[in-house]
Amino acid sequence: MLELYHAEPIANSVKVLICLFEKGLEFESHYVNLLNFEQHRPEYLAIHPDGIVPALRDDGVVVTESSVINEYLDDRYPSPSLKPDSALGRARMRTWTKWVDDYFGPYSSRIGWQMLLRPLAQKLGPDQMANRIAQVPMGDRQKKWATIAGDGFSEAELAEAGRWVAEGVTRLERILERNAWTAGDDYSLSDIATYCVAPGLPRMTPHLVSLEQTPNIMRWLEAMNARPAVQKALGMPNKIGETLRAAGL
Repeated sequence: MLELYHAEPIANSVKVLICLFEKGLEFESHYVNLLNFEQHRPEYLAIHPDGIVPALRDDGVVVTESSVINEYLDDRYPSPSLKPDSALGRARMRTWTKWVDDYFGPYSSRIGWQMLLRPLAQKLGPDQMANRIAQVPMGDRQKKWATIAGDGFSEAELAEAGRWVAEGVTRLERILERNAWTAGDDYSLSDIATYCVAPGLPRMTPHLVSLEQTPNIMRWLEAMNARPAVQKALGMPNKIGETLRAAGL
C-alpha cells in the first residue's frame, strides 16, 4: 500500500497528490500540519529526517523530493504514462521542472513565507519560536524560520524574489504560447510541477498574471483546474485557516 505524508493541497504536496490521482492509485493519506510544526516531531522525522513534506512510502521504502517522487511513481506504475513519448519531450519536461524546482518555486515560496508564516511566527513570540527552530533539522529551514521570526525578509530580498517570479511568468507564458502544455502537445509531470506555483499567481501577482497580460497561462490554468485529478487533489484536507484561527490570527 502506498502511503503519502503531505500537507495542504498546495506547493509540493499538491504535486504528488495530483500524480497519484492521475494514475488512479490507491494510497493512505497522512496529513502533516506544517503550521503546528508536526513535520519536526520525532515520529515524522523517523520517516523523513529532513523534516519536510511530502514523503512517499511504498512497501516500506521511503521516497522524498516531490519531483523525484512523481518520476518514481511514473516509472513504478507506468500506466497511464505522465511523460512525453519522445526523448525531446521528456527533456523539455525535465528542463522546465528543474526551473520550477530551482527558481520559480523557491522564490514564490519566499513571498509566501513572508505573507503567511511571518504573522504566525510573530504571534508565537521569540521564546516559543526559539524552541521550535531548535527542532528544525535543516540549516536553511532554521535560517528561514529565524528570519521570519525576526525582522522578516528585507525589501531587497523580496524584490529579488519578485524579479524571479516575474521571470518565471515570462518563461511560462512563452512556453504556453507555443504549446498546449509545458512540455509540448501532451500533458506531463512538468504541468503537475508548475501547478505547485501557478494557481496563486493571479491572486498574489495580478500585475503579472491576468487574462489580458498572460492569456496562455490563464488558458492553461483553466485546463488544469478542469482535470478530475486536480479537483480530487484540491479536495484533500486544508487546515490552514483553522490552524491560523486557533492561533488567534
